Parts: sequence; C-alpha cells; structure tokens
Amino acid sequence: MKHSERGFLSVLGIYAAGSWLILQVVDVLNQNLGLPPWAFSLALMLLLVGLPIVGTTAFLQTRGGPRSAGSASSEDRAGKSAARWFTWRNAALGGLAALALWGVFATGWLLSSRDGSGPAQESVGESDGPTGRLTLLTRPEGVSVAIRRVVEPQGPLLGEPIALGITPLREATVPTGELVIRLERDGWVPLTLLTRIEESDDSVIEASLLQDAPLGRGMVMVPAGPVPPGAGGFPIDAYLLDRHEVTNRQFAVFMADGGYRTASLWPDSLTVHGSRSARATAVGLLADSTGAVGPRTWSGSVFPPGSADHPVTGVSWYEANAYCQWQGKRLPTFAQWWRAALGDGERPYPWGQESESLRARANFEATGTRPVEYSPLGTSMFGAFEMAGNAREWLRPDDESAVTAPSVGGSWQDPEYTFSIEWKEQLPLGFANETTGFRCVRHIE
Repeated sequence: MKHSERGFLSVLGIYAAGSWLILQVVDVLNQNLGLPPWAFSLALMLLLVGLPIVGTTAFLQTRGGPRSAGSASSEDRAGKSAARWFTWRNAALGGLAALALWGVFATGWLLSSRDGSGPAQESVGESDGPTGRLTLLTRPEGVSVAIRRVVEPQGPLLGEPIALGITPLREATVPTGELVIRLERDGWVPLTLLTRIEESDDSVIEASLLQDAPLGRGMVMVPAGPVPPGAGGFPIDAYLLDRHEVTNRQFAVFMADGGYRTASLWPDSLTVHGSRSARATAVGLLADSTGAVGPRTWSGSVFPPGSADHPVTGVSWYEANAYCQWQGKRLPTFAQWWRAALGDGERPYPWGQESESLRARANFEATGTRPVEYSPLGTSMFGAFEMAGNAREWLRPDDESAVTAPSVGGSWQDPEYTFSIEWKEQLPLGFANETTGFRCVRHIE
C-alpha cells in the first residue's frame, strides 16, 4: 500500500474514533443536563457533514507529487487549487465552528427551558408555600415535563404550565397539592397524568409513552397488574387502551371505509329489535333517524353539527365490536376496563378520592355529552380520559355466545353513583341509545 493511501486511511480512522468519543461525551451531557433529544442528533449530523470535508482534505494533503517532471496537467493544477482550500488549518477551524454552533444551540435551549436553574430546579410554582419532591422516569427518556397545579373547590387549573425539564427528572421541587403532568416528545404520543403531592413527599412516577405510529396512536399503556376487587382481583397482562372514547369523527371514517358492508367485521346473524336475522338484513336495521345506516343519534349518516369530537353514542354492541375489529383491536373485558379506570382499586374514582369539583372532572347529570379530553382533572392513573361519565361504554361479554353485554362507567344522563363496579348493566347486543358508546383495547404481542 502506498504511503499516501496509508495516510489517508489513518486520518479517516482517527476521525471515526474522535467522532465516537464526541458522541459519548454528548450522551453523558444529555443524561446529566437533561438536554433535548435533538442535541445528540445535531452532533451526529455535524460529524457526518465533516466526514467528506476531512476525507477530501486528507486525500489532497497526503497524495503524491506530480506524475511527471514536465508541465503539470490541468488535473494536477485543479488539484493544487483545491488543496489551497482543503487545508488542515481550514478543517480545524471548521470543526471548531461546528463545536461552537452545537454549544450555542444546547446552551440556548438550557437557558430558555430551565430559566438558568440547571438540571434540578430549587423551586417551582409558589415558592413561599409548602413543597414536595417529584422524581419522574419515562420510557423513552428525553421527554419534556410540564405541570399545572389544581385548585379546589374553584375547579379550573391555576396559571400557565410550568416547565420542569426533561426526563429522567430526579427530585424536582414542586408545590404540594394536585398536579396535572403533561409528558411530550416528538414522535411519541403525549401523555397526561394526575398526581397528588404532599408536603415533604418524595414521589416517584414511572410512565411509558407510545410511539406515534398506527399501533399506538391515540392509546395509553396499562401495565400488567391486579384489578380492583369485584372485577376479578387477579393480575392481568399489560395492554393498550384508547385514550378516550371513540368519537363521531372517528366513527365516520369507519363508515366511509365501508365498515357496515364488510362482512368479516360482523357475525353471520344478529339480533336487532328482538328478532334474529341474517347479517345483510340485520345490519340494514341499524339505521339513524332518517333510515340511513349509522348510529341512532345521527341523521342521513351524518353526525350532529358541532359534535365531531364528542363520543359516538347510539351504537349497538355489534357496531362497537365491528369498529374495534376494523381497527385491529377488541372491546375491553370487564377486568381490563376497571383496571384502566381504578388500577388495583385503592381509589374510588379514576382521579383518586372524592372531590368538591367532581362536576369539573366527570360529566354526570348533564344535558348531553362533552368533547373527549375536555378536562385533564378526570384522567385515570394511566392517562385515560372520561372513564367516569360522558358516555357509558360497551364491554366484551365473558361468553362469546351471550346475547347481552355489560355497559359500565355511567353517562352524562346518569347520577355519579353509577360509576361503580357493582353498577353493571347487561344490555341486549342490538340495543342502542344516546348514552352508550365505547372505546377499544389492543393486546401487546
């Protein structure tokens, strides 16, 4: 191998080793300073841009002299001209400029997002009041954390969101009381959690975000664990649950895709209006107020104006089941639904204990449904909205040959005591009214 070739390869090897070392340093800084996810990506991009520059410089500076003693060829003259630009001095200056650029971006982000307070803030929110400490660990890491404090009995959230930093977040000082936590990262489904911090608490929360991809979009992770007494009590496997009840807008997409006409989504025969009929005949009986196929609360196969983001109601169990299958999902079992709502059952409501602002948390005894995710005050411990009130929800019966299925959770028309494990109403599979909707689950392979 020629000396120039050995020199060229040596330079590339040194550059590769140096790049690896730089990326390790960036990774350490990310873990200790809570840098955003793009910090590592920016460093990698700058190193990749520098590779052809260093490679060209090494080639021009290490190649041999002219090929003849005579006049230099035009190719040689062009090479010498390029070599005046691709010098080690210029390459070093370019590298320093890239390093400075990365440092400016990273420092600017730290100053703007943390107000110069460093990785663990000494004070958040009302510094003259009692505080506790919060450690928040997420999968993946690098998730932005913001909190909003809840005031009672006034109900609404107090003030603007307060940025805590980037996970892993350890022993951040936060105000006591109830906090709404918002977790966000590009490419991942946002997650809203509700927690209560007592004075001098050392609270630890672990949360898993789902990738913003078809399999996890619009869903939350419910980890494996026990279900409340009365719903089985035994541990069940982890699964994904729709973050909110299926909306009119979502159901309209199912209809536009031919959901009512897709035979594989429906049983061979259905019981509608008290009589058993073949699929083709029975599905035609699932009609709205104008006789067009669709939810009973619609008109002309169109949902009411202004209700696109309200839960779809007026659907039978058959329609709910067909929609979930169309999505590659299933209706929840009784145990799955109640674990998502109450965890292991130590709390009486999805958000925790009884509250003076219950009406701000759950839509009971009202005049109609509300848009999904209308209030983060009602989220469950896993980030699911409106498990209590708004619309009752169809579940999967224990026996596949059953002619009825449970509906649970209470609705906008019901009193709050209908949110109870004991309050399980068995309804005919073909029944539909304005209070009953659904959400779906996806099993984790």
